[in-house]
Amino acid sequence: MRKAWAGFLVALAVACLALPFVFTLFLDTPVLALNANDLRNNLVKIPRLSLVAVSRYVVDGLLLGGHVKSENLAHQEYQCRSSDKFSGFIWCHEEHTTPDNRVMRSHSILQSQDGTAYYVDSYFQPAFFDPNNIQNEIDRMSSEFGQQARIIQMSQREGLPSAVMAIWGAIQLEPLKPDEISVVASGGTPPGILVGFLGDEERSARAGVPVYRLAGGAGFLWVATFDQNGRGVLQYLAIDDSKIEPSRQVASNTENQAESNSSAVSPPAVIQPGLQQQSRSQTEEAQAQAQAQAQAQAQAQAQAQANEDQYRREEEKRQVEEGDRQLKETQQLLEAQNRRLATITEVAITIFVLLCGVAVAVFLRVKRPTAPR
Repeated sequence: MRKAWAGFLVALAVACLALPFVFTLFLDTPVLALNANDLRNNLVKIPRLSLVAVSRYVVDGLLLGGHVKSENLAHQEYQCRSSDKFSGFIWCHEEHTTPDNRVMRSHSILQSQDGTAYYVDSYFQPAFFDPNNIQNEIDRMSSEFGQQARIIQMSQREGLPSAVMAIWGAIQLEPLKPDEISVVASGGTPPGILVGFLGDEERSARAGVPVYRLAGGAGFLWVATFDQNGRGVLQYLAIDDSKIEPSRQVASNTENQAESNSSAVSPPAVIQPGLQQQSRSQTEEAQAQAQAQAQAQAQAQAQAQANEDQYRREEEKRQVEEGDRQLKETQQLLEAQNRRLATITEVAITIFVLLCGVAVAVFLRVKRPTAPR
């Protein structure tokens, strides 16, 4: 029994003597190594801004590209039928008007056969605005969508209200050609989905206000028209014309073919010189107007691009600052962990040293020969 205790104490003493070397190796090994550059590169990942991917466009609870539930349409009293303008699509519309026709609100949906919504629109008249709060509302939606709005303001004209148009996403505005403007002014409907500053395309065309055809990819558009008293029209919509355009092209080709056949069988019209000169003057005026609209559109697109570039730079700066902040917090956390680890190590070493001292003392006491009695 005495030998067993002696062997145990010898082993304990050897372990205690080797313990400092083990701790030395342990402390020299970086358990939580932190490379600041690597950590910063992992934290700061600036995404490429995609105007479509970063946003979700919702109109009155219906997500663009989402599935339209038939029970929701029935609850809202929508009237649905096959679209005349868009082959293979279903057009749903509901409208409420007061008996005196002073208040009107409407909602429209263009959906595919499987119920996917590619166009959702809401229209309110009258709507009431505080002109000072319009920019705040646009900023709020920009924050919600995660991207800066492209803003187009209608030129001030006597007798007409003020109007502002805000666009998010990949929506593109195509100015209508002069002949299409004439069609709209007379109550016709050219191909595509149209939008005007005054909330009514026919009224806009008659007043000489630009009318646009919606094109491009998915996006959100918000139009506010208001007079000096803040009374006007509000329209907002979400659309992905890239999913609608093929059917629009088919309809356009069909109409062009019908016009071609009609002109082939119709006798040529005789134009008197005076009327011909008047027609030429009107054509030149329409071309000048179209050119002015195209220039305005180009300027608006350039301004929108500049706004997007500025927003991208601000977003990158914000991401870098956020990465630096996270890096600093992580470094502080690791330093605190290292300090706790060092404290625990020091306490453990102290305890083991004391145990080793006790073990050595006991060992020496056991090995010391006892005096003969």
